[in-house]
Order: sequence, then C-alpha cells, then structure tokens
Amino acid sequence: MRNALLVVAATALLVQATAAGPEAAGQALDTIADLEQLIASDPDDHEARTRLAALYLVIDRLDEAVRHLQTALGLEPEYAPAHYNLGYALALGGRRNEAIAAYERAVAIRPDYTAARSNLGAMLQTQGRLPEAAEQFRLTLESDPDNASVHFNFGLVLQMQGNNAGAVEQYRLALEIAPNDAVTRSSLAQVLASQNNWEDAVAEYLLALETMPDLLSAVVNLAWLRATAPVNSVRDATQAVALAERAAGLTERRNFIVMDTLGAAYAAAGRFDAAIAAANAAIALAQAEDAEAAAEQIRTRATLYLTYHPYRMSR
Repeated sequence: MRNALLVVAATALLVQATAAGPEAAGQALDTIADLEQLIASDPDDHEARTRLAALYLVIDRLDEAVRHLQTALGLEPEYAPAHYNLGYALALGGRRNEAIAAYERAVAIRPDYTAARSNLGAMLQTQGRLPEAAEQFRLTLESDPDNASVHFNFGLVLQMQGNNAGAVEQYRLALEIAPNDAVTRSSLAQVLASQNNWEDAVAEYLLALETMPDLLSAVVNLAWLRATAPVNSVRDATQAVALAERAAGLTERRNFIVMDTLGAAYAAAGRFDAAIAAANAAIALAQAEDAEAAAEQIRTRATLYLTYHPYRMSR
C-alpha cells in the first residue's frame, strides 16, 4: 500500500509577547523605545530586558533579542520566562539543540510551565526524539488538560510511534475541545483508515472538508478511500475523481501521491487511458524524488489499468 498523505501541524512555538501586523509592530517599536530608556537607567532590570527581547522577536530582530535574553539570564539565571523566550529565539535561528536546552532549563525552574513544555515537546518531535517528545506532551497535559493543540501533537507523536490506539484517543480528546479543527479530523481519519475502519474514516474526512474544503490531506486521502477501499459501501468513483482532480489542481500535478491517487480514481471510474497517463506521471515524479519503492508500487497499479482492472486495497 502506498503511504497516505498526511499534512501535519505541530504546535506553533510561542513567544511571551503578542503582536502582529503593521499596527502592532508600530506599538512594539513605541514600547521598545520606552523599555530601552528604562534599561538605560537600570541596566540590571532582567524583567525589562526579557520584555524588550520579546518585542524584538515580534519585529524579527533576532540577534538583539538573543543578546538581551542572555544578559537577563546573566543577571538572574533562574528567570524561567527568559529561558523560554531564549529557546524560542534560538529555534528561530536554527539552533535547535541550544533551544532544547533553554526550554529544558525553563521547565526545570518551573515544572508547571506548560507553554515551555509544549514547545520543548515540539522541538524534540522535529528531531525525531519521539519518546521524549511524548513525555513532554503528557506532562503538559497534566497541567493543561484542555489544550487541544497539545492533544493533537501528542496524538501525532503516538501515531509516528505506531501507537494508533493512543493516537485515536488523543485526536478525539483534541476534537472534544476544538471540534472544528480540520487537521485533527484528517489525522484521526488517517489512523482510522489504517485500522480498516473505512466508514468512520470517510465520515471524519467529510467533516474535515466541511471546515477546510481544500485541506490536501483530507482531499487526497478521501479520494484514495473512495477509489480503492475493499468495501463496496465506501467506494464512490464519481466523488473519488472529483476529489483527486481537486488535489491535482491544488498541487499543480507535481505530487506523486496525488497523481497516483488520480490514476486510481480514474481506474475506479473505468477511465483506464486517463488512469495510465496519471500513473505514468506519478512514476516520473516519484523517480525524480528518488522514491523508487513508491514508483514500483505505482507501476504495479499501472499494470492493472493496462488490463482494465482498478486497484483495490486489501482488507
């Protein structure tokens, strides 16, 4: 079976300052000027330096933010918000190991610092340190059980570890809190499909598309189920073609998983010449990405289309 397309959305790293857009940036500059005057009169004010650094991060002056945060921590090494924002700044600068160390220091000082734990989990997740990431998300949820994004990220890590039952539980908990989160519904649907819960998977994909009609993971994966499911009640060739063509448009026909899905949809609808053409395009795209195993799977499906047979997943 080919890999399903999963669009993930890891927890956004958060800085302890909120500002966006030109008006907010202007406000940040005004506050920066005030804080710089305050620091000029009291260079040892570590809290003011931390607030100033957060505002520099808002306006993308990363080096100045790091400088002030390091100075603040030199003045007060146990000030957790400075470690937290330093972790954010270092992550932005691509210094991931140092960012992780800063977040670890923040939660060592304040074990209930849920934002720092969540960011730490996200950083560990990006490095493939999945058991450690899962533990940080678990600890975050002990303090903040109603955080939908953390439930989602915990579910994603569990899914990546092969713990599908745990992933389903976390995705469902996230949806109890944020029922209109299309990305979470699409991720839940993918796990359900991997468990052969075809009808439930279709239902979740449809709900996801009600909220985000162009969410690629839902569009292409639902098209795949509608075209290739081994259960007659799940297949719908007409919808499969419509969805797969939409996915092809969204990706400008440059994604081999999407083009493979388009081929399967055309074959399900009995349009075998179009299916072969889409499969050949998918093979070329997969080869261009050195995804030879995927290309070979698509070749196998193309052989079916040459003999006027659609592809069906096994039960």
